[in-house]
Amino acid sequence: MKIHMFSGSGFAWRIQLACELKGIPYDPAYMQPTPENLKSAAFLKLSPRGKVPAIEADGYSLSESLAIMAYLEAKHPERPLFGKTPEETGQIWQKCLDFDLYVSGDFIPNLIAPIVQGRAVNEADAVRKGAATAHEELAKLDDGVGASGWIVGESVSAADITLYTMIEPVIRFATKPEILSLGLGFDSFASRYPRLQAWREKVQSLPEYDATYPVFWREVDEQLAAAS
Repeated sequence: MKIHMFSGSGFAWRIQLACELKGIPYDPAYMQPTPENLKSAAFLKLSPRGKVPAIEADGYSLSESLAIMAYLEAKHPERPLFGKTPEETGQIWQKCLDFDLYVSGDFIPNLIAPIVQGRAVNEADAVRKGAATAHEELAKLDDGVGASGWIVGESVSAADITLYTMIEPVIRFATKPEILSLGLGFDSFASRYPRLQAWREKVQSLPEYDATYPVFWREVDEQLAAAS
């Protein structure tokens, strides 16, 4: 199975994690997120809205990360990620959809995009407002972490994958040295959201996690480590 993606895309990261957890072989087909690539006729056949990820498998193509994870679950039911009971399945889908419909829609345009595109300092008020909204949602999520330490149920699920791959980029980008002066509050994530911090560490301790860590992030991390 081929995954069309670019390194650092939280939505594509979901598919990598799902594949690793289920033991599904895949080929990451990295692309640059340029309009020429994303809006090309060839790519639009795979992803009509020109978004990553998109997959190709045995002549079949599909886009949208939640749809792809559902497809993988149906095709490879081993190590279920969408619950073992109807009740768990419903809860997991509720968490995934609630997050994508109401939370990540704010994270990306109001926090991640301005920082990545170098606009955050010039748009400081808007970014601070976006951060305040993000903190409101993170507080709710912190309260909702299950007794097991996972978002739903007793093991890692699609809910954990969906949330983690959007929350982690926010923390990474909002704690860059040049962004800390904006006082967005993510440098105190661990003390502010202790349950979510423990959950982050739980996800990061999964044996399959390291293989999915964004290639570009790893390169930057290694460069920073070498320079220090």
